[in-house]
Amino acid sequence: MGIMETQDDKSLWEHKVRFDAAARGLKLDLTADAERRAAIAEAFGMVSLASLSALIDTRSVGGTVPMVRIRLTLEGDVTQECGVSLEAFSHPLSGDLDVTCIEKARVTDHVAAVGEHELSLGELDEPDVISNGQIDLGQYIIEALGDAYDPFARKPGAVFEEPEVEREPSPFAVLAKLKREE
Repeated sequence: MGIMETQDDKSLWEHKVRFDAAARGLKLDLTADAERRAAIAEAFGMVSLASLSALIDTRSVGGTVPMVRIRLTLEGDVTQECGVSLEAFSHPLSGDLDVTCIEKARVTDHVAAVGEHELSLGELDEPDVISNGQIDLGQYIIEALGDAYDPFARKPGAVFEEPEVEREPSPFAVLAKLKREE
């Protein structure tokens, strides 16, 4: 995740759905209100977060062991300090997240099923384990934001210029100068 995980992360954006409802398929368009955007901006060290929304699509995957695949597309507008000039600038922000979830009670079944066949590249990521039959989609929005947000982004046109430092002459240059003065 892009920010340190703390107990307060859940308060940044919490939107829980039942695992079985997500498995049947959901299409959600979630938009952060001003209070939530202010809390997120503070947690990420942004100047402000003018907008933040997520399109979320869930569906059932996995043959013998039910799992839920969550696809999330994030859009927003952020104001932050330039990593070079420290001037505030605004820019759009976007990101995607694709994750699979499994209920905690089904993990053993999943491990047994995976052991029966070779893994493909698409199956290399372990599914997230869900407790209490609920998936917190808000947590995934914050995770996608953390992946998309660059805390050291540069304002367009900002160029880092190395400060000029007067270099001390090398010892050999000092010796050569002394030898010429003799």
